[in-house]
Amino acid sequence: MVSEKKQDQFKTIFNAQFTTIELMWLSSKIAIVSQIETSSKFNVFFSLVSRFIENKTIICNNEEIETLEHIYPGFSKTTWNKQDIARALLMIDLPISVNKAVLTSFFEIAEMKEQVSLYKNLYLLQNASEFKSQVAEGIRTNMVNVFDAIASGNPFASSYLDDNEWNQLILKSFFMDRKIYNIQNIDTRKNENLANMLQDYVKERWAAGRQVSLEIWRMIDGYLRDDIKVLCSKKQFEGIEKEVMHKILESNNSASPQYWNTIGKEH
Repeated sequence: MVSEKKQDQFKTIFNAQFTTIELMWLSSKIAIVSQIETSSKFNVFFSLVSRFIENKTIICNNEEIETLEHIYPGFSKTTWNKQDIARALLMIDLPISVNKAVLTSFFEIAEMKEQVSLYKNLYLLQNASEFKSQVAEGIRTNMVNVFDAIASGNPFASSYLDDNEWNQLILKSFFMDRKIYNIQNIDTRKNENLANMLQDYVKERWAAGRQVSLEIWRMIDGYLRDDIKVLCSKKQFEGIEKEVMHKILESNNSASPQYWNTIGKEH
């Protein structure tokens, strides 16, 4: 949940990013959707953002980034544009008494870029926890951009999803060949059930003569099973893969987050 105070800080930082014309248009639409009687116009205004707000990447200074990370942990791990922010402001000012009904309905018809903004911005709502089932459903998507909006740099999953839903997010990341180092709180949500599922996945991939992402060992580190150790002892590893396996086998659960982040970025 993001408090009203933090929402106000968020608004203050980004109001200066819009041109005078853009801000006039956005402010007029926010004034309408903030009223329960006219909140039904939200869908139209959310879609019109792409026509009236420039699709330009947001650039913040160090002080602003520090504040934004306090409001939205992981903010700097992904790219935001002015349209994302405009849609965030519309979502924030949608009355809490109706926002779940309005947003849940809109998810069913929103096009891909709109879904990206919706999922990125849910954490900013004061009643964010009420959208847990929506995010869990979103994990099933096969649209890479939408999945990344849920997984990469978004604090919602680690804050609100239960272990089973979280595990599905991590598994889906590997199925979709996505990097996991940008997933918020990736290490604090490690668990034995996830490690076991991933080790079964490794066995299946290796049995089929296929490779696995080096990042998968980040989630297994500390829970390595004897059967996987035996398989590893029979395989030949080269280069960085050999280094990673040495860390896993010889110094279980000791590799630092910084080490794994480097693996994710470079391999």
